[in-house]
Amino acid sequence: MTQPLQTEPPVASSLQRVSGAYWEVLKPRVTVLLTFLGAAAATAASGADPSQSGRVLAVSFAIFLGSGGANGLTNYLDRSLDTRMRRTQGRAIPSGRIGNPRNALYWSLAWAAAGTALGFYMHPLVGSAAVAGICASVVFRKTEATHILGGVASAAPVAAGWLAMDPNAGMTMMMLLVFVVAWVVHHVWVIMLFYKPDYLQAGIQMFPLRSVEARVMPVFIGLAMALVMLSMATGIAEGARWGFFVIVGAFSVYNLWGTAQLGRNELTHAVRRRRFKTASYSLLCGVFTALVFDAIISSLASG
Repeated sequence: MTQPLQTEPPVASSLQRVSGAYWEVLKPRVTVLLTFLGAAAATAASGADPSQSGRVLAVSFAIFLGSGGANGLTNYLDRSLDTRMRRTQGRAIPSGRIGNPRNALYWSLAWAAAGTALGFYMHPLVGSAAVAGICASVVFRKTEATHILGGVASAAPVAAGWLAMDPNAGMTMMMLLVFVVAWVVHHVWVIMLFYKPDYLQAGIQMFPLRSVEARVMPVFIGLAMALVMLSMATGIAEGARWGFFVIVGAFSVYNLWGTAQLGRNELTHAVRRRRFKTASYSLLCGVFTALVFDAIISSLASG
């Protein structure tokens, strides 16, 4: 007689689903991206000094915890809106995979508190950056100020990473912070237009949803140009080598091209969105990667 196939125990399967939902509520892709930005800033601020790698890893872990907690809090606060939007109905809370939303709140608060505590342990300015970022991410949700504050929240990991290595905030750090804020505003505003019908049916009327694409295109192109200038100004402030400017210049042009795709109505919605997102993320990651490479090259040249 053949033996019945062994199946996964229901308890284990249920545990996997629940743990997956709690991980998902932290927006892991965004959390990893913010951790990368903070780690890159810390590496650049340390001058890519190998003896400081332990401290870079420590502040990166603090940023990972704090960013995950802040992202979880925004998921908790936006749960009612997420239920109304087709794009977000499948998230962990509105889909019911986390049965009690308060559990997600406590889970996210624990992450945020752990990241903040580690930040304060490393340096008061690091902890202060964490507090500022978490506060900026949770106040005035879905208002006209949301995306400016979202930019501040996204810049906080950069400030935390830099200040952990160099408490004397210099011009390079300030330019990076302004660049990140501008990038977030530009990126989110364009993405919102791609999902405009979904936002409107959910009752969201903030800018740029009230405008037609043709009227806001000059704003988006202007922001893309501002990102070019900010990224170049960052390199100038850092005294970067020519390689930094070549890399960042190429990604800036790519981002301008990606932004211009919004006005190409002969392309499908999905193609325009994919081209913009690829170009936009390439610029953000490219600037910080180029900054790290420049720090490494400078360290090798001086050593």
